[in-house]
Amino acid sequence: MCSGNTHSTTGVGSQCIDRVWDGAEGSDITIVLFCRWFGSGSPGFFDMSSECVTDHFWVSGPSFFSSTLLVASGASISDGGRVATSCALYDVDGVRVNSFEFEFPENEVGVLELEPFMAGLKMQGGIPQGHLEVRSPVGCRHFCRQQMGGHVDLLSSPRLIRGRESSFVPLILGARRSHVALFVNAADEVAQVVVRLFYGSRSPEWSLSVPAKGCLAVALEEELLSTFNDSSWTKGAVQGYLRISPRSQAQIACQVIEQIPGETEEQEQFRCLVSW
Repeated sequence: MCSGNTHSTTGVGSQCIDRVWDGAEGSDITIVLFCRWFGSGSPGFFDMSSECVTDHFWVSGPSFFSSTLLVASGASISDGGRVATSCALYDVDGVRVNSFEFEFPENEVGVLELEPFMAGLKMQGGIPQGHLEVRSPVGCRHFCRQQMGGHVDLLSSPRLIRGRESSFVPLILGARRSHVALFVNAADEVAQVVVRLFYGSRSPEWSLSVPAKGCLAVALEEELLSTFNDSSWTKGAVQGYLRISPRSQAQIACQVIEQIPGETEEQEQFRCLVSW
């Protein structure tokens, strides 16, 4: 274990974290992490070899949402038996609010709670949220554990879609369900995204802008469908799907969260829908 500097989101600091993450039943993962915070303006961020894998996640903070980063390493991918992962956290407008590194023993799973790094995130829709860019040596895999109320999803690395590519998300409209589409822009330029919803014989379309390095959360029913002159989807469970297509050279990662209200707030159900 190390001692010395404390956590700082505006300057430079380091801290050792010794913790246990409670995974699946009967399979706790014990790790020791060395974390180094660079703050929002440090030039030292991502001082890594070009041989790395990079992923982009939408992340959110408390009180109702919680995000945790997991990094699984392969065998013998580092010298000295430790794996270094670098992260940059951007707000919804693409402004970098924090950057940090952490290390963990190879052949183990590195687990890092992201809440301590989220102080600078802006609120959108009443939720502090942002874009997390993660880099690790080739051979590592990144996952993001999203806790939404009492529900937990473990998301693998999202696929980046580029111009002339599309992502498809099946969903059910109505039946007391609501949906939020989440977009992360991995590029250094503003991304234009076309969202088209197919249900029945209808296929309304909307164009959205996602700031460079930023993210965007859009309520499907309240912000998009409310602008379309049709309410047939409100009369029952209607099957449909979203087609998400970036324009030009944009690089977009996307996911859709479905909410099913309960009789109380604790009984509300959330889940991340599958896309391809």
